[in-house]
Amino acid sequence: MNATTPSRDDKKALLDPHGLASITLTANWVDDQASHEEQLHVEKFSVWREADMLPFEIAQNIVGMRSTDQAQAKVGAGEIIDSWSSAQQFSTKPASFDRHHRRGLEVEPRIGRFYPQGFFKGVQGIYSEAIEPARIIELTSERMKIDLNRPMAGYPLEIKFYLDEILPGYDQRGGRCTSPLDELLQFPGLAAPLKDGQETDYGDDANGLSRMDERSDDSFYANPRMVQHLDSRALQTVNGLYKRLIPSQSEVLDLMASFDSHLQGTDYSTLHLLGMNAKELSSNQAASSSVVQDLNDSSTLPYENNSLDAIISTASIEYLTQPTEILAEALRILRPGGLTVLSFSNRWFPTKAIRVWSELHMFERVGMVTQWMQRAGYTRLHTFSSRGWPRPADDPHAGQTPFSDPVFAVWGFKP
Repeated sequence: MNATTPSRDDKKALLDPHGLASITLTANWVDDQASHEEQLHVEKFSVWREADMLPFEIAQNIVGMRSTDQAQAKVGAGEIIDSWSSAQQFSTKPASFDRHHRRGLEVEPRIGRFYPQGFFKGVQGIYSEAIEPARIIELTSERMKIDLNRPMAGYPLEIKFYLDEILPGYDQRGGRCTSPLDELLQFPGLAAPLKDGQETDYGDDANGLSRMDERSDDSFYANPRMVQHLDSRALQTVNGLYKRLIPSQSEVLDLMASFDSHLQGTDYSTLHLLGMNAKELSSNQAASSSVVQDLNDSSTLPYENNSLDAIISTASIEYLTQPTEILAEALRILRPGGLTVLSFSNRWFPTKAIRVWSELHMFERVGMVTQWMQRAGYTRLHTFSSRGWPRPADDPHAGQTPFSDPVFAVWGFKP
């Protein structure tokens, strides 16, 4: 047999023009505040129906791929998302904002926030049923300016297509098509800052940073919770991110820690813990030291200046009532060039999370946490999202949703 000719088995492993595959799409983009990486896993991708919706440089290379092959394309602003246009910005009166558009709920207009277009009354071309996002980009007592451009409009992108697995079966059906690329890019732009450098008012003021249950955290966390708060697939993503980001032989602090720091396979030298429950911390066999401390009661971290290489916090940032102050403290104890990584998802204890957390879209939370890190003095800010993975079959919530918990992360470095 000719060495360049695929064997019979190899031919079966090539992606067919009518084939099905499990894939992961990634989009990288940069705004004035941070670099972003968005991942969307598609468990069943149809080459026949969906390949043509991808950038041409990717679509033309899909047929004939093998598992773990990848393709990528650089896409200019306006090529796959409508071009940004100043004609999509309108000025109106603040009274045009319908605070009671959602029955039973009073919504406050805030600079930089996104709202369904139906919130804006009397603007030509907007209907009350419209749900596409519109952003308030100027707001005074006399004037409100709104931007109807798509959140990702104006940003160049790098798109990557990774073939996880070729699936059995074929698809030759016509009819309605879905666009995984549209799903990937629909919401990440909600994390982008205002283009004039002004901060977004996410509502993270004193009221927004309060909680439904303002009783002491000591009683809430008195009993140990020896359970994972995210599903195993999401934790695999978190673990992979930490392995990727934390340098070899780092001295690491797990902030708001528990019995598992999700650092399996990470080449760290020392792990310190700071959390709320002594039994949980003592069960973390990877750690060399631990401190029990309520950061909402005392925000000073008990570590020396410039003493640590990396700080992680998993599924916990939403419980801090003084997030910027704590992040500034974390910056103080990092060595120059050290990093803080904050990962979170869409599961939390609602009575103990800050009020604003539940009021924001998931990508607006990414934007708010990024803004907190910028306020605290971090540089080289990055964000990450991963969505669409199937929920593990043995997960307690497997019957409620087909998808694994999404993972979001924000990290930055000490100058």
